[in-house]
Amino acid sequence: MLRLTMTENGAVRGVPAADPRITVFRGIPFAAPPTGELRWRAPQPAASWTGVRDCSAFAPIAMQETPGERPGFYTREWHVDPDVPMDEDCLYLNVWTPARSSAERLPVMVWIFGGGMCCGYPSEMEFDGERIARRGVVMVSVNYRVNAFGFLAHAALTEEGRRYGEPGANFGLLDQRAGIAWVKRNIAAFGGDAENITIFGQSAGGRSVWMQIASPMNRGLFQKAIAQSGALGGGIADYPSLEQAQQDGENFLRYLGAASIADARAIPARELMDRTLAYTGHRWGPAIDGTFLPVSPMRAIAEGICNDVSLMAGNTVDEVRAFQLGNSVAEFQENARRLYGDAAKDFLHAAGIATDEQLAAYYRSPAFSIFEKGNAFAARCFSRAGRKPPYLYRFHPQIPGDDAGSFHSSDLWFVFETLAKCWRPFQGKHYDLARRMCNYWTNFARSGDPNGNDNDGCPMPRWLPASEEDWHVQFLGDDIHDISAPLDTLMTFELDHMLQQAQREKGGGR
Repeated sequence: MLRLTMTENGAVRGVPAADPRITVFRGIPFAAPPTGELRWRAPQPAASWTGVRDCSAFAPIAMQETPGERPGFYTREWHVDPDVPMDEDCLYLNVWTPARSSAERLPVMVWIFGGGMCCGYPSEMEFDGERIARRGVVMVSVNYRVNAFGFLAHAALTEEGRRYGEPGANFGLLDQRAGIAWVKRNIAAFGGDAENITIFGQSAGGRSVWMQIASPMNRGLFQKAIAQSGALGGGIADYPSLEQAQQDGENFLRYLGAASIADARAIPARELMDRTLAYTGHRWGPAIDGTFLPVSPMRAIAEGICNDVSLMAGNTVDEVRAFQLGNSVAEFQENARRLYGDAAKDFLHAAGIATDEQLAAYYRSPAFSIFEKGNAFAARCFSRAGRKPPYLYRFHPQIPGDDAGSFHSSDLWFVFETLAKCWRPFQGKHYDLARRMCNYWTNFARSGDPNGNDNDGCPMPRWLPASEEDWHVQFLGDDIHDISAPLDTLMTFELDHMLQQAQREKGGGR
């Protein structure tokens, strides 16, 4: 087994996973610690070391609210260890490899975690890469800065970035990119193929996948992408201009009582984190900075100026519960007028909702899901641009243990096939689905096509790609089947509305 190998910065030693045929290397630095003068700087090269670096333990997670400190849904689900180490020095990644030598050239998957750009970490219990590696894939999970540490923008930082010849905003996204670039430079040492890299992520990680696809800085950096419940456009995926983000940064420094970026950099990390958590009413996230993100991902995809990748995208069905527009028809109509503006009349006509029963049905429909609309939008744009048709999915098994349904992030247990770690009383059908989903994901990473045989040698249910002329969505639930119905009137309206939004951005109408 490949337990010892050489990276660009020095030798690393991994340890056997639970399955000794897999080696895991934890806590490999891919950039310099983003501390001191490097706080709010693009990631810088990692320092080299002599001897062999022990990579048996995960590195500290990025600065954030202590996981599991407060009771909550996800605290019970996987944020179970409030004693997990946390530090501003957090730019490390982890590698799971089944390779016996560095000559194997296996497909590579790079995981980007979610957490609303404010929390999350690669050592979460559900993200164990062992089952993916058992399928002949090298898996890497990358850490990145979140909240104010990763997404503060300020005019002084923009100017500083210009002096250094690097972006001066979106530092968390630049961390992700630096991790992917490290993989491209180093993954051959772990038996991986640097020319066959798939990035994948969920929630804010899925949204990050869209942004990495959109960035012109990433030409040729990866070949495939999987966006899981990542919002491409609309409310939770709005992108402020750099000027707006800089003004937000000025307000934050004023709140901190810092007269300059230097003063803010001098604040101890724990104190800065506490102040960030107390700074309510602001949502940390990316901005259209003109360098990493010259335009929004939605516009980049609409105009065909994004990176040319093979794409898989999907979402869970019950995750949209949190985004309802109202509990009554009247409230729904009022909120729709506010949300859709001049297009509200056309939207309400297309929706045709006049009763509570019709409203309930709408909330269960794909056209309501901000995630599914974004996936469909990307698929239609890819189709119109003559690109390889994407593979779309809809995840909706019966999830036991409570009434949360196929909640946001419930697919993570299945993609990583880590159900045995969960508190939920999963049954045989769930393990069957997880096995097949992990097969689909790794097949896609291998060849750009998720199809193949199950572990018993029999073909898995056929997954067909989606094009505007031949629309398909793979239903992943207690059974797996193809949904081939064409886009309905309401979904067509939503996709046209997104295209108009992208065009207004081009015209400066944001």
